[in-house]
Amino acid sequence: MHEFSIVESLVQGVLEQMKERNITKVVSVRFKRGSAFSEEALRQAFTSLSRGTVLEGAELEIDTVNLDFTCKCGRKQVIKSDDLVGHMFICPDCGAIKEVDEAHDLELVQVVADQP
Repeated sequence: MHEFSIVESLVQGVLEQMKERNITKVVSVRFKRGSAFSEEALRQAFTSLSRGTVLEGAELEIDTVNLDFTCKCGRKQVIKSDDLVGHMFICPDCGAIKEVDEAHDLELVQVVADQP
């Protein structure tokens, strides 16, 4: 599960920063995801990784940005996670292949913490 490791990396970074700042409770975390990055995978990974940490119980806010695709054959569509085969999108009209790197489709935007 490629998405899990991407979320894990971001969550570990947040946890390190919260520890350095002696933050004991995070209220909310906002991510921006590309439409090819599974929202369900993001939510599951975040929930799993936040258990027992300052992130547990934080509101998870997710903004979505469409990954628009225009094929050489003229087909236009938004690529979603369900459209991928591994990390490849295959045009349903002509079979052209586009590699999609989900790592660039997830960004940590904001962390709101309770100040002690």
